Amino acid sequence: MTRRGMAAVTAAVASLIAFTPAPAQADAILGQEVAVPAYFYPGGSSAQYWTQLTASGSRPSIAVVNVLNGPTGTVNTDYQAALASAHGAGIKVIGYVDTGYYGTTGQTTRMGSASINDWRTQIQTDVDNWYNLYGSNVDGVFFDQAQKDCGPTGGGDAWVDLYREASAYVKKYHPGSITIHNPGTAPDECYEDSADILVTFEGTYATYMNPPADQAPPAWQAGYDPKRVWNLVYDVKDESELATVMAKSKANNAGYVYVTPDKLDEFGNPWDTLPPSSYMSAELAATAGSGGSTPSAPAAPTTSQVEATSLQLSWASAAHPGVVGYDVYQGSVKIGTQANHTPSATTFDVAGLSPSTAYTFSVRARDRAGNTSAVSTAVSVTTAAASATAPTTPGTPVASDVAPTSVKLAWTASDDTDADDHVASYDVFRDGVRVLSVPGDVTTVNLGGLKGGQTYAFTVKARDTTDRPSAASGAVSVSTPNPPAITDPKATLSATTATYTAQFNVPFNFHHVFIDVDNNVANHYTVAGVGAEYMIEDGGLYKYVGPDWNWTKVTGVNPLISSSGGLYRWSIPTSALEGAGTTHSLVFNGTGDSPNTYTGVITVTQS
Repeated sequence: MTRRGMAAVTAAVASLIAFTPAPAQADAILGQEVAVPAYFYPGGSSAQYWTQLTASGSRPSIAVVNVLNGPTGTVNTDYQAALASAHGAGIKVIGYVDTGYYGTTGQTTRMGSASINDWRTQIQTDVDNWYNLYGSNVDGVFFDQAQKDCGPTGGGDAWVDLYREASAYVKKYHPGSITIHNPGTAPDECYEDSADILVTFEGTYATYMNPPADQAPPAWQAGYDPKRVWNLVYDVKDESELATVMAKSKANNAGYVYVTPDKLDEFGNPWDTLPPSSYMSAELAATAGSGGSTPSAPAAPTTSQVEATSLQLSWASAAHPGVVGYDVYQGSVKIGTQANHTPSATTFDVAGLSPSTAYTFSVRARDRAGNTSAVSTAVSVTTAAASATAPTTPGTPVASDVAPTSVKLAWTASDDTDADDHVASYDVFRDGVRVLSVPGDVTTVNLGGLKGGQTYAFTVKARDTTDRPSAASGAVSVSTPNPPAITDPKATLSATTATYTAQFNVPFNFHHVFIDVDNNVANHYTVAGVGAEYMIEDGGLYKYVGPDWNWTKVTGVNPLISSSGGLYRWSIPTSALEGAGTTHSLVFNGTGDSPNTYTGVITVTQS
């Protein structure tokens, strides 16, 4: 990009901001950071995007990584190398976790359940898998398909409480992690404390510039800490539109932003490329803040409401007129941010602490332009002791519905012998390792993430509100069956209709049929012994256009007829398979949570 082009972008940003000044400090332009949904594979033709992502001078602050709607259950070595490279370059790597709206819209887990408790189990499993598989190269969790409403009508905060719980889980078991909540649109104000960062917009240029009422920035966002707001805008075709969007994102108080010319592809993904280098350079340049002045260091925070596992920090709000937020540190680790919206004092709730443990906390002020103060004097505090008595031991879990990758466990509830306390949660252990934590009113779980043909021992412990655990329950031994992952694959072909059926015996994220209509393995998408011109993925039929994984959706065809108990049946009109001969070759495939599996090649001749 020429110097003139860069100047035009910067001038356009400054011009629009001049017409919509931030209420906190009119002479300061918001300093932003770029956060990228990096939904491109670190191999093949997409490898270039990972090279670009980590190149000096063009790195975003955050990259959200998605293997297959989550981390899956095994290490992907391509992603392992990519995450290490990105993290090593100073990019915060955030793992994608699908929350499915906790089933509140009817979406089901990989095991086919819409239960809130089963979604909780899958979410915690995916969270832990990111850290277990990719270790210290993971810096946080991105909760996608997230609710925006506080709760059902008349339900208070029932739904937002689930997301507060999920974020608290990450913070407790993976300290220092960033949590991001993505409803794709502005959530209710109750979500302000549900995560470190909220995605308050995800959509097109046209919608961003002229949003309908339900997608416009909410009033509360203007006074929120901009470092907790992220806007995602796609289909922004050139650098002129980019400049306009960047300016509006600043006016919308979005401290994180990502703008791309990419569009929705056949799989509903506008995040599978990076913009050209000149475009990305202009975007990064436009995030720069200006004006303002360095705030003074806040006074040392004070502590109150000190419990065994939590406390509240408070400090005098800065007199500096441009301060929009504070960064909060536990020791040297940043644990969150808070907006400067309380006139008399700013408060921050800290959770996930350990009883009878000494901690230090400090804060740093930040203005709209990104100027930061020196860190405050630290305050030292020791948390309260755990309860004098532990909860009683839960009953030995009873196993049922044993499947190749899952089991249902149920146990008799504990009591808390301390009259001033109660059972806050239960921890489920597999072979002595904690794999799940559920609220104290839950005594039944459907636990996934197992492997077929293995024997496991499960125990349960209760914990009270001070984190004091009970003794471990008795152990139940569970041996999982180990059938083939896909069985009974069949196909029929007539002059009018092609049908495909297969039994998927383990949970997969995606179910495929790769169809070779000219029975020639040497052309089109070569996979598992066929050269596929067409692919069925769950409910869609796609035609191969290449190269690599590049398909276009065949409109007007809805192949999925039924899926129940793992038995999938698809049917498509033969006329939809252009250029088809009378003999087809095909393979069935499952990918995702279970290991990638293909059947043998099936040949079918038109009858």
